[in-house]
Amino acid sequence: MENVKRKVFPFLILILLVPCFVPVVLAGEIDATTVVDWVIDGDTFDTTSGDRVRLADIDAPESGELGYYDAKNFLISLVYDKTVHLDIDDIYETDKYGRLVCVVYVKHNSTHYKNVNKALLVEGYAVIWNFNNEFNPSTWTLYCPKEEHPELFLPTSQLYMIASVIVVIAAITGFVLYGKRRVSAKPSSSS
Repeated sequence: MENVKRKVFPFLILILLVPCFVPVVLAGEIDATTVVDWVIDGDTFDTTSGDRVRLADIDAPESGELGYYDAKNFLISLVYDKTVHLDIDDIYETDKYGRLVCVVYVKHNSTHYKNVNKALLVEGYAVIWNFNNEFNPSTWTLYCPKEEHPELFLPTSQLYMIASVIVVIAAITGFVLYGKRRVSAKPSSSS
């Protein structure tokens, strides 16, 4: 029995520790996918799911300020009536106005997604306005290859499910291998 405990214990530890490592794997997760149905200004839009989204860590001109229409029109060209992938801030989720704080991605072509937040910065329609959240604008890239980061564009629930399946498969494999060794180690009875 002691030998069984010694073999099973590492698998139990693995199963218990996997949730600790999953957030590291999911650092760039997509928490929601929706369609944009209204653009408020150069850094805020509404979605068909009923959420108002504030682009994280950037600031575009407000109504009445120079550049307002240019920034708003550029955001319209990027997201209006399109499917967007939202990486919602894991620290606060919403700002003081109840808007989801997100880094937003849209399909650029068959091989890449475009970071909408970064696009507004690159084109000069917004400036960095770094808040205390999970995001760091200095690490953003304008395009993200789909094949290099397919996990970035799966809903978080699917990623947790995939991680759980991997753990279960590893545990079953361990038990099967342990069982085979145990059966082959039994002394044969001779008559």
